[in-house]
Parts: sequence; C-alpha cells; structure tokens
Amino acid sequence: MSSAVNQRLMGLLVRIIFVFEPLAPQAISYYLSRSLREWKRHGLVSDYKSRIRRLGKFHYMVEIDLGVSGKQAAHILSDLYPKQLGSVRRWFDV
Repeated sequence: MSSAVNQRLMGLLVRIIFVFEPLAPQAISYYLSRSLREWKRHGLVSDYKSRIRRLGKFHYMVEIDLGVSGKQAAHILSDLYPKQLGSVRRWFDV
C-alpha cells in the first residue's frame, strides 16, 4: 500500500516539476540578484550584471559580469583558493 502511494506521489511531483520548469530562469535570476545585491552592499563587488537563458529542458546558461577592484578580486579569490594564492598575493597589494 505504501509503495503504491509513493509511486503516485512521485508521478504527481514529476508532472508538477515539468509544468513549472520554464519558470526556472526567473527564479534563478531572482535568487542570483539577491545574492549579488548582498555582495555589493558588503563591498565585495562594485557592480554586477547577470543574464540567464533557457537552452532547453533543465539546461540553462548563466552569465555573470562582476565589476571588481584588485582588492575585491583578491578577497574573492582568497576565499575560493586560500592556499594557492599565497605566492600571488603581493600582486594584488593586500
């Protein structure tokens, strides 16, 4: 009994996902702009521009252009690659 209910529920969820899937670029854009706005408010980026395109079902292209200074770039990269940037840190004047 339980497995039959689970199968029906999964089938219903899959159909619902396919109905709302074309709206995903708007949802991605909303979430991304909120995150980038926070970065700008905290001074991590000077400016940003994002573009999301739907290429096909469940396939998207996300382009993000960030305007950053040398210090901002060093800060972002040091969060991503803390050990690898030890030797190039002097180039960013940090």
